[in-house]
Amino acid sequence: MSRTRSSAALASALAAVTGAAVLTGTPATAATGSDALADTQAAVARLHIGEGDTTRSCSGALVDRQWVLTAAACFAVDPANPTQVTAGKPALKTTATIGRSSLTGTGGHAAEVVELVPSPDRDLVMARLVTPTPSGIAPIELAASPPGEGDTLQAIGFGRTKTDWVPGTAHTASMKITASSDTEVTLAGATANDALCKGDTGAPLLQESEDGVALVGIATRSRQGGCLGETETRTDAIATRTDDMADWIATTAGRSWALLMTATDFNGDKKADLLAIDAADDFLYAQPGDGKGKFGKRVKVNEGRWTGMRLLAATDFTGDGKADILAANTNGNLYLYPGNGKNGITGSSVVGSGWGGIRLIAAADFNGDKKGDLVAAHTNGNLFFYPGNGKNFASGTVSSTGWTHMRMITAGDFTGDGKADIYAVHNSGDLYLYSGKGNGTFHTASKTGGGWQNMRLLSEADFNGDQKSDLIAIHTNGNIHAYPGNGNRGFGTPIVTPAN
Repeated sequence: MSRTRSSAALASALAAVTGAAVLTGTPATAATGSDALADTQAAVARLHIGEGDTTRSCSGALVDRQWVLTAAACFAVDPANPTQVTAGKPALKTTATIGRSSLTGTGGHAAEVVELVPSPDRDLVMARLVTPTPSGIAPIELAASPPGEGDTLQAIGFGRTKTDWVPGTAHTASMKITASSDTEVTLAGATANDALCKGDTGAPLLQESEDGVALVGIATRSRQGGCLGETETRTDAIATRTDDMADWIATTAGRSWALLMTATDFNGDKKADLLAIDAADDFLYAQPGDGKGKFGKRVKVNEGRWTGMRLLAATDFTGDGKADILAANTNGNLYLYPGNGKNGITGSSVVGSGWGGIRLIAAADFNGDKKGDLVAAHTNGNLFFYPGNGKNFASGTVSSTGWTHMRMITAGDFTGDGKADIYAVHNSGDLYLYSGKGNGTFHTASKTGGGWQNMRLLSEADFNGDQKSDLIAIHTNGNIHAYPGNGNRGFGTPIVTPAN
């Protein structure tokens, strides 16, 4: 919480606890605990939120090289309603400092938080760092089972102590579990000198076992007994359980900075560019290609947000020689955005409806009439072909079946025969080629590779200008991988552009 606000403001977040106790404030570090050990402190984050009078601090746990897990209350306008945190870029500028033995030092990693992903039902939020931590800073492992009543956990945070208002290092506190529910654990200091204070909100609660140290909870509220400036003597606290949140944490961390991506020559320089909707602000950006597989500084395509878009594809749909964008919205509509050939669009129109059951799309001229077409994988596993007429699309026809387990598709001439093919990534990470027949249907699939399970977005584009279809993919770590095609079903070593 803010270190410049009144005591009343700092105690504004209230939460009922079993036994009629009421806990207040945002925990920050141990009241009189010892300095944290280097191996655990390395993955503990100190969050500096806001500037001037709005400044406040929280703690957090590095759970992925680009994601910190902390309490949603740290970012809530009303800390009493921590689940009401808006997803996206934080309203207040936030900097995370991780792996630094002293906040006045220069080691570790400091990065701005550029996106928040709140839990829908718990006082938890995932905070994405603009750049990942160095490989030497290891994330905290998640516990696979819940802690039990009577267990003692170690809390580590950057909050106030018994003697320091703003300590320069992380401290520990031993907290014993006194009760638990499906979502929270109630704690008390293991000794009179163990407590959580203001600034410890978001502090990781760790449990040691024969398998090592694991994260079981995130501190959210505390009575702050024994903390500097407090008259309270009780050390009760509450933490949100994390042992059963592994799937949500993994799914969130598995995302990269881009929500959606496609690639095409969007600025008219004969080099393929990257188009991506940023997860932090929902704007569509174009990153110019250098003709060798790398992508430069991005520019905003238009001033409107692309909120609600769930599918993206690009090709020349209108036949004017300029690449256009097609996007499917959560409302079921299909939107066409004609490109101006200079990194922008000239408007939009609805060119289809009822696309709620479509989960994958790819664009190319599949029937050889020089007009952009679509193929779309339905939730029922069928692949549909939608021929384009330059303005919209004809009714779809079933092109093939059995696409249930494909999670990414893209289209281009990968075989060099002048007909559009499809490359698809299976849930297993295997890569399959469906060579086109030139009429919107395809030959039986052939497996051409594997190991693509860490790629989450895929597109075709000729990024090096050799007239052969290449693949561009965004890795779960956010890096852009450009695979040069050889025109005969295969690809060379990828060129990597680091995450923006």
